[in-house]
Amino acid sequence: MTITKTNFINYTRCDRYISLEELKNDVLNSEKSLEDYLKDEEKSQYKEIASTMFRSDKDGLIDTTVKIDNKLNSMLDYYKEVELIAGKEAELLFSSPCKYSKETYNEESFSFSKNGLKYICFVDIYNETDNEINIVEVKSSTSSKYKDLSYSIDKNKFPLFIKEDNVYKLSKKPPVSKSYDKCISKLLNRFEDTGKYVYDLAVQRYFIEGYLKENNLNKKVNYYLAFLNNEYTYDGYTEHNKRVYKPDSKGNKIIEFFCMNEITKLYLPLIDNERITLETHIFEDYTVTPHVGEYCALNKSTECIYKNICFKNVPSKNSSFNYKKFTKFDDGKIKYNKYDLVNKGILKLDDVPISWLKNPNHIIQRDCYDNNKVYINKDKIASGLNSLSYPIYHLDFETFQCPLPRFKGEHPFTQSPFEFSLHIESAPGVCDFDLDNFVFLATSNKDERRELVKALVSHIPIEKTGGCILAQNVNFEKDRLKELAEIFPEYKKELLKMRESGRDLLEIIDTNKKLYTSLGYSIEDASTMNYYSTEQSGSFSIKKTLPLFTNLSYKDLEVQNGVEAQIEYSRFDTLSEEALNRSRSALIDYCKQDTWAMVQILKGLRKEIE
Repeated sequence: MTITKTNFINYTRCDRYISLEELKNDVLNSEKSLEDYLKDEEKSQYKEIASTMFRSDKDGLIDTTVKIDNKLNSMLDYYKEVELIAGKEAELLFSSPCKYSKETYNEESFSFSKNGLKYICFVDIYNETDNEINIVEVKSSTSSKYKDLSYSIDKNKFPLFIKEDNVYKLSKKPPVSKSYDKCISKLLNRFEDTGKYVYDLAVQRYFIEGYLKENNLNKKVNYYLAFLNNEYTYDGYTEHNKRVYKPDSKGNKIIEFFCMNEITKLYLPLIDNERITLETHIFEDYTVTPHVGEYCALNKSTECIYKNICFKNVPSKNSSFNYKKFTKFDDGKIKYNKYDLVNKGILKLDDVPISWLKNPNHIIQRDCYDNNKVYINKDKIASGLNSLSYPIYHLDFETFQCPLPRFKGEHPFTQSPFEFSLHIESAPGVCDFDLDNFVFLATSNKDERRELVKALVSHIPIEKTGGCILAQNVNFEKDRLKELAEIFPEYKKELLKMRESGRDLLEIIDTNKKLYTSLGYSIEDASTMNYYSTEQSGSFSIKKTLPLFTNLSYKDLEVQNGVEAQIEYSRFDTLSEEALNRSRSALIDYCKQDTWAMVQILKGLRKEIE
């Protein structure tokens, strides 16, 4: 049996995974071809691509319902290009040729055998000189999460990684700093956002060291992570119709390297123990009591594929961890997170002891659930509605978040707008689905941002008409307007005026402490939600609140969420005219429904307080 790096990471995430994978019989004794293993690695790449595309929904939750299908092929080239660019940058860094490829089967590989099992890993970038080997694992993510890591000494902050000779290296441990140790512990947690990439590289190191030992080779090996530089700004330069990512005007390179020799070394004994446990689970009978934890990665892009088995007794609605913005409950002695609750058999909303509920919003939720009623603070809703100025420009952007900046002024993973829908409500309830709607949608994958901005300025003359922009999670729209204002300074005044007028639909249905205290409410009242139904199951996403006020549904739409919208747009230049028209129609229907939904929710709220 051959175990790839990806297999190893999955098999060791918890004690139960192996039994769920059913490796005991056919798989253990079968001979799998290299081609089959490469297909497994490709599936892993697809999952990583999808994980970078997950945009928080309007309630700040991650949508994990998006299917990974062949449409993602349209995205694959963008991510493979990151590896090629990183390979060229690595050759400059090491001043010697590197082995790298767009295809996994052309990459350097290492394997070793232990107790009848073969362990194999593929290397994104391989560099070898007379004195040492350099291994680089390329991640289609930005470097910000590592550059932002800092520790403190006597209230002074210091970066955990320091740049030396174009490489970020771990700073030396100070004599005493709990803050430094806390940063290191994050890197040593394979389930943390910062730790998962280091762990991935550490498993690769473990396999490579196994290969070197098995073959009696003694050579120094350095281990690097390569990330996209979040501070890099693309200047739009192309050669032969191909984007060229030269250092930007501030000297930033698009790829940054982090040496992880020290951290990956600390991981090795932990990984060795994981291997021993893994082999025990494969070869021996064992009993595991179902136990969930952070390794389940619930509602994250790395969520375990067996979630439905381990959480089968947890209700899909109004579970114990569907309390609004719940992090931990405190029984006076112990703090319980969502996994602790499941392990204790506290599965439903009403399984949580009432004495644990201290947050007024949680008490409201529980009362609605126990007594099957809807909570409405009519006074606050009325105040919120009265604070809106007309006309209301209901605005929603659809964006394409590409790892590589495609257009001038963009950074890696810029949320680049390609579509917006606008419903204009001239007075309370005065808005027609078609007559008062405008949708801008790009016609291709070329740069049409200027046309989009012109359409925005033309249809939202807020300086002349007054009024406000309304969106669900308006900070997303505000950020796009600010970015566009910086890229197109000739429209900066108009765009920033729109941004300044921005209001959030969540202020009316949920709450906003700053808004309601300014309207004269106490801090406690201003922090308490305005409307709640058990149908929401703790969420204020538009897909949860819309059914409360209307029969509108996203289920019948061809495009049903933001990730699917990105994928559709990414395929524009590959589609036939007929298929392109169908795809554009689906995107228009989806974006138009997002803004019409806001109109209908406002209408429903007005009815509730009549």
